[in-house]
Amino acid sequence: MRVDLFWRSWVTTYRRLWYVIAGVLLASVAFLWLHRYDGAGGVTQWIKLQEQKMIDSVIHTFTLGPFKLTIPAESYVILEYFHGSNIVPDTSSAYIFLFCLIFGSAVLLTVISTLSRYWYFIGLAFFLMFMLSLRFEVLGIFNIYSRSVDGVIIGLFALTSYYFNRIRPSTAFPIRLLIICSLWLLTALVVGFASSVSVPFFHLALTGYAAGMIITVLFIVIVAHEILAGFIYIISQNRSHNLRHFTLIAIIYMANVIATCLHEIGAINWNFVYLDLYLLLTISAILGLWGLRQRQAQYENIFSFAPVGAIGYMALAIVCFGTIGNLLANWNDAALKIVRDGIIFSQTGYGIIFLVYIFSNFVYLLARNMPIDKVLYNPTRMPYFTYRFAGLIAMLAFVFYSNWREYFYHAVAGFYNTTGDLYGMLDNELYAESFYQQSALQAFQNNRANYQLGNLSASRMSFDVAHDQFESANGKRPTPYSLANSGNVYIWEGNNEQAIRSYYTGYNRLHGSGVMANNLGFAFAKSNVLDSSLLFLNIARENSLTKASAETNFLALAALKEIPLNADSVLGMFNTTDPSVLANAIAVSTVTKQSLTEKISPMTNRRLNLYTATLLNNYVVKFVKSVDTAFVEQAYRLASDSLNSDFSESLKASLAHAYYYQGNVARALEVLAELVYVTQSYQGKFNYTMGLWALEQGNPELASSYFTYADTYEYKEARFYNAIALSEAGEVKQAIEAWDSVALTQRGDLQAIAIQMKRILTLPRANAKDLNDTELYQYCRYRVPLSDSLEMNSLLERFESNDYKAQTLLDYSKKYYEAGQVVPAIRWFRRIGGMTLTSKELHYQIQHFELLMLAHQKDFKGLANNINTGIAFDQSRQLHKWLYTAMIAESSGDSVAAKTYYNLLAAWNPYLEDAVIAASDYFRKHDKNKLRAYAILADAIQINSTSIPLYEAYIREAIRVGFDDYASSATERLNELREKLKR
Repeated sequence: MRVDLFWRSWVTTYRRLWYVIAGVLLASVAFLWLHRYDGAGGVTQWIKLQEQKMIDSVIHTFTLGPFKLTIPAESYVILEYFHGSNIVPDTSSAYIFLFCLIFGSAVLLTVISTLSRYWYFIGLAFFLMFMLSLRFEVLGIFNIYSRSVDGVIIGLFALTSYYFNRIRPSTAFPIRLLIICSLWLLTALVVGFASSVSVPFFHLALTGYAAGMIITVLFIVIVAHEILAGFIYIISQNRSHNLRHFTLIAIIYMANVIATCLHEIGAINWNFVYLDLYLLLTISAILGLWGLRQRQAQYENIFSFAPVGAIGYMALAIVCFGTIGNLLANWNDAALKIVRDGIIFSQTGYGIIFLVYIFSNFVYLLARNMPIDKVLYNPTRMPYFTYRFAGLIAMLAFVFYSNWREYFYHAVAGFYNTTGDLYGMLDNELYAESFYQQSALQAFQNNRANYQLGNLSASRMSFDVAHDQFESANGKRPTPYSLANSGNVYIWEGNNEQAIRSYYTGYNRLHGSGVMANNLGFAFAKSNVLDSSLLFLNIARENSLTKASAETNFLALAALKEIPLNADSVLGMFNTTDPSVLANAIAVSTVTKQSLTEKISPMTNRRLNLYTATLLNNYVVKFVKSVDTAFVEQAYRLASDSLNSDFSESLKASLAHAYYYQGNVARALEVLAELVYVTQSYQGKFNYTMGLWALEQGNPELASSYFTYADTYEYKEARFYNAIALSEAGEVKQAIEAWDSVALTQRGDLQAIAIQMKRILTLPRANAKDLNDTELYQYCRYRVPLSDSLEMNSLLERFESNDYKAQTLLDYSKKYYEAGQVVPAIRWFRRIGGMTLTSKELHYQIQHFELLMLAHQKDFKGLANNINTGIAFDQSRQLHKWLYTAMIAESSGDSVAAKTYYNLLAAWNPYLEDAVIAASDYFRKHDKNKLRAYAILADAIQINSTSIPLYEAYIREAIRVGFDDYASSATERLNELREKLKR
């Protein structure tokens, strides 16, 4: 006979109903196993937290007299570690559980309606208790918060079942079930549309918790012996050595069950593969259906197996698996302890007593190899009820050994966990926290409540409380998330040593973990323990979840410690496009001054995040002197987008450097000036950068004002550079005071330089003859004015080095040129001719100054001839090259090229006076707008307000267009500048 004949022989209607309910049962089993291995991962996820470190890198160096000055820019590196998020309840699983509970109750009420006499009323009483436990009154249906709501709903179901049981007992079972399900559907519609509370169905899932747990424990107990009964069925098919085979199988099986039981109660902790408790339950539930059929003799006076018994059994199973699936999906570990211990305690207790029951009743039949599966529940000596009662006592023995009160407290704690979830969903943090606290008090060291409380405490900076809560969370059932967060709290406190110990404990408890390895590498990096950091980061690279973070941290560590890695080789080995890894790789190549040939595209979509913004910033800093104008403009648009406001400031600061090294000095200063206006945190940094730019562009007066602002924020060596700027500006008295301040506040090289400069600035003229070449050069640069050419001639004769002598002549010639006195500038410059020089940089400066003077004299032939000799133009002299190209194009009649270059020269760098003046002259002749030439000069003197040539050109142009008042005001300023040169 086929084993499934018991339902295939049913009438078609009942068989179809069987298929539907069996389908729901299989879905509920699948629901459990879908979440079986979720653990805390079902409601928690990993969040990557970042620490961004700023690294100063030198992107440009220039010489100013005796000083070699460096312009820094900021690269950033990202350090990344993992943090467990707050618990977000799986509402879908809660609703699936609610469906299983409601569907199961509908089936059970239908079954109850078929019972006779007092069994019906007993069953109905239990159903009414279940309905009351759902507490519909808390939903505020139609704004009614009273038990009358429960009365109406319960009355509908009670009257319907009574109608079927007493008035229309002939109604077919499927019709009864359909009508009861329809009542539930109607109830669901009313609850969904008429409830006053938010998430009403989650409220019902919460209030249905108690009923679900009771039915789950009941079902676990019902099927506790079914696997051993299944062995009986298998043995009975063999008909040989039944007693021996059964004894052997039973001993092996029960040994594993007992070992698993001892492991669950903490009595043993062997390195052993223990039985999966949920697998035991699943197998028992499947076998139990056939077992129920065999036990029909035990309950046939109440109901028959086919179809009522089988369907009622499946309804209990659906509720059981739905409840456990929901607990697993939401990691309600307090409630799961009851389920797990219930499974193993019942399997152990009932299993032992069931063996006694078998051997007591059927050992003789087994010894004679007779099949006993047909008479298994027709005992001859030990009654079935006695087995059930004794099995209950044996199971309760384990419960009492494990402190039975603890299970009640865990059940309550599981309810409070779900209640805390509900109020968390309602954004009522105070209530949510109070219920989690109650859960933590009810179930000692339950992970879920303590984990959530630890996160809440840490978010409020209550680190001491958070430590205690995470310690409780990790006491019995630690998760990777609680173990990681426990160490993270120490990181936030700045206690890296304790964080390492905490992470290492977690790493060992999880038997190796990519997250813990990455966090250990991160913590060791913060503690400057490089070898351990690299070891754990390499381990973390082997895990797909932590690979990118580990590589990011590895490169961040290399950049911070300036480990000379070959960034190209490392990127080739990592083979990644992750922006955080690429950003840190660029930072490594920048700080270690390596080239980077790996093709990297830093542009992204409109919205930036920390990774892509850092990548873009580091790319700009790395290639600041080679990025093209189109790239810079596109990047600036991204930085200016309101979507990227969090990254705008740092990106614009780096892009200002890009504008500067493209030659667009005006735009660079404009960007930083805007940042100074809007920022409160980095005014010192931005003023410091603008001061260095002003020094390089030859405006020490403006540079001094920038450095003065920077010094108020005590930013880097602003005071030192301010002293240089004052010295360059010829403000000797103020410079002496500034150098004196540097000497008092600085140590080492800066103090020595300050003492030397103070000596040079205060040295009597008579003692200048005793200076060495280095000191003499400084004296000539800072002490000899243009009005004292006789002294300069005298001092020049004292130089022993041609390089120092030529440098002094070049500087003196430039002073005349900047003062608008071209003839003496040329005269002094020509004295350099014929000197043998060793400095290539000095020779380069001389060549380019000669080109500038040829351009000023409009000696286009000489200019072209000198350029054709192969003079090099580096990035800093790009605009000079454009000027000479424009002038030659203008002289040759190429108006298109000339106009193109003059358009740029007119606005990009007001400190390149010759370019601005040449552009003004060109547009005076060729532009229909008669004020354009004037506007070019007016804009330039707004920025470069100390240039004598610019003021001279401006005055001429202002008079030409009739702005006499402006010309008069500018003349006064020009006279002030000329008077200053005489001092």
